[in-house]
Amino acid sequence: MTPWHPLWITFAATLTAALLLTPVARRMAIWFGVVDAPDGRRKLQKKPVPLWGGVAVYGAILIGLSVARQAAPDLGPPLTQLSLTLAAAAGLVCMFGCIDDARDLKPRFKLLLQICSVLPIVMSGYYVDRVVAFGWPVELGWLGIPLTVLWLVGCINALNLLDGMDGLASVVGLSTAGMMAILASNSGHPHVALIAIVLAGALCGFLVYNLPPASIYLGDSGSMLIGLSIGMLSIQAALKTSATLSLTAPVVALSIPMFDTVLAVVRRRLSGRPVDVGDRGHIHHLLLDRGLTNWQALCIIGALCLTTGAAATAATILSNDALAWIITVAVLLSLVYTRAFGHHELAMLKLSAAGLLAGLVNSLVSPARATVRLRRAAARADFEQAWTTLYEEVALWHGRRLELRTELADGSVAARTWVTPSNVAQQPVTWTLGCELDSPTGNCCRLVLTGEDERRAEPWYLLRLAKLLKGFAQDWIDRPEMIGPLTAPASPGPSTVPLTAPVLPRKHAA
Repeated sequence: MTPWHPLWITFAATLTAALLLTPVARRMAIWFGVVDAPDGRRKLQKKPVPLWGGVAVYGAILIGLSVARQAAPDLGPPLTQLSLTLAAAAGLVCMFGCIDDARDLKPRFKLLLQICSVLPIVMSGYYVDRVVAFGWPVELGWLGIPLTVLWLVGCINALNLLDGMDGLASVVGLSTAGMMAILASNSGHPHVALIAIVLAGALCGFLVYNLPPASIYLGDSGSMLIGLSIGMLSIQAALKTSATLSLTAPVVALSIPMFDTVLAVVRRRLSGRPVDVGDRGHIHHLLLDRGLTNWQALCIIGALCLTTGAAATAATILSNDALAWIITVAVLLSLVYTRAFGHHELAMLKLSAAGLLAGLVNSLVSPARATVRLRRAAARADFEQAWTTLYEEVALWHGRRLELRTELADGSVAARTWVTPSNVAQQPVTWTLGCELDSPTGNCCRLVLTGEDERRAEPWYLLRLAKLLKGFAQDWIDRPEMIGPLTAPASPGPSTVPLTAPVLPRKHAA
């Protein structure tokens, strides 16, 4: 019996199991109504597609692990212990993912469940005490436990965020699992290589149904399962000793999904959106927006992952970490340089940094009379006092017109407008800045500011004004009772022109 014989038996058994179990999972998802319906914005498929593909992948993995233990009895306890630990952790994350697919769990609760899912791994002793990068060892001690948890949860969410196109997460998982098998074999961890082959076989069978146009999706149950499995295998495959990790291999191999995740957080934070709210800024969305087909985008991302995975493998074989990092950085920079991905987020970071620097300088010379903290404190006061504070503040920034509009969940609409005195009101408008916030209760608050001074159209000025408007809007939307229908006259003063609106049903609101 050749050393490769157990690998081929295990791969064939897992592949067959995935081919048979996926139609069962699809029927089960349809029966329970767990389907992904198109919304015309992010979900652009033509018809609803069932979820719970992760159930089939997990079932195939369980069968593959059982076959692996029978096909390679010489691997003994290391294979058995790692298999049982992975089966327990993957079962938890798959179960939580199934619940999320059906019930749409809150992000914080979902994160807590992800942390609970990885606890069996660290409790079984699979955490890192020591890392090595570029030949330099770093002792972690007890910090290895939270860092291992952080890595595993990061991998779970990286694959979860990347799963936005037919076959994408499956292809990334398949290519990474293949590279992990090669890496583990070269590093002297045959039991890890065998389990990586199990994951590859399960994904290969599932891909038959998941390639464009997909008849079933992984869902959170599948994408989180793949992320957890890859995160665990990437650590075990790159171990130099029982608890010493070569940091380069796992980070480089997963650089594409991790890069996508980091940029998603940056993009949403700098644009003022919650981190847990999805958007169409991921790498696959941008490739599709450029006119590429699903198959073309899938091949490009798969090729990128194969490139970084091959770099990690070559670096391990040649004992040259610099080679892997040079290739990976070159791949990422090429994406940014060609504006295929990451250019927008880089521009936002540069703008934010310039805004912070300019804000620090301007705070010393600006005519503004209050800090952001004082402005927020004023916004929590009586509405008329807060409104006066706000329009007096924007006047210092050469604001010409300020409009407030609120729409409450009960259908009532109220508005207030402030404009500059008539002798400057005829100046042409050179910039407009808007801020609109929605609350979970259905309330909406919108502030729009226009101005005529071109110097105030610089990005760092607008960033400061945006923070000012957002602070007041957030307080007013959190406490709508302090506004109510604005039937009272506007704040007195020659620079104020009141505009009130009657209470109208929402459907009649402009």
